[in-house]
Amino acid sequence: MNYTKIYESQYGEKKLIAPPQNQFMGLRKLLSKYDFNREDTVERIVGCGKRVLDLGCGNGQMLQKLTDRFEELYGVDISPSRLAEARNNVKLAFPNDAHKFRFIEANLDECLSFPADFFDVIICIATIEHVYDVFSLVSEMKRVLKPGSFAAAEVPNIAYIKHRLALMAGQLPVTSSPFNWEQIGWDGGHIHYFTMEKFCWLFQSQGFDIEMKTGSGFLSAIRNWWPSYLCANLVIKAVKK
Repeated sequence: MNYTKIYESQYGEKKLIAPPQNQFMGLRKLLSKYDFNREDTVERIVGCGKRVLDLGCGNGQMLQKLTDRFEELYGVDISPSRLAEARNNVKLAFPNDAHKFRFIEANLDECLSFPADFFDVIICIATIEHVYDVFSLVSEMKRVLKPGSFAAAEVPNIAYIKHRLALMAGQLPVTSSPFNWEQIGWDGGHIHYFTMEKFCWLFQSQGFDIEMKTGSGFLSAIRNWWPSYLCANLVIKAVKK
């Protein structure tokens, strides 16, 4: 399987068609200050330190938000086009800090090319569901994290009430792009599906403690009363023992 080819069709050839955002009858615009997307949610968790690693960094947008918080910022992605975009974005937006960024092309189904106990924080947003061997990836995340440091990770929530209702109606829940799967891969390349319980267990099975369980989205402060049911995305803070 040529994973690079799949994701280059999405980003290099720009065939990925994102679904329109639900506006909730205009309330989303009116209450925009209560709308926290997955990057916003993770950013609030991350804090600061010496080194941060973003797995599945895409165009580097998340790392750019953390420029002032870390001395060294590393991004790994499988798509050459996305990495080229990330490097260019950093040069344009942070010409004086571009030396702090390192972008690396790699397949996350292979071992990470970093020494043990190297990072203060690992970010992994909208990535784990694309990786074949999730246990190996989370084990590698633990290996390269310093003791007591943490990973902030996010995945779609297959148990979201919208998906439950779709299944009850005999429909397949869509957790990625709802369009042109023949060109960009089944469900946009998502090959795993998670509930909050199983997402936490994945990290716990590899030696992490779960310090925070939350979600993202419009009015997430309210929906986080029951994120495993009411949030489309699951976010956790997993600490290396």
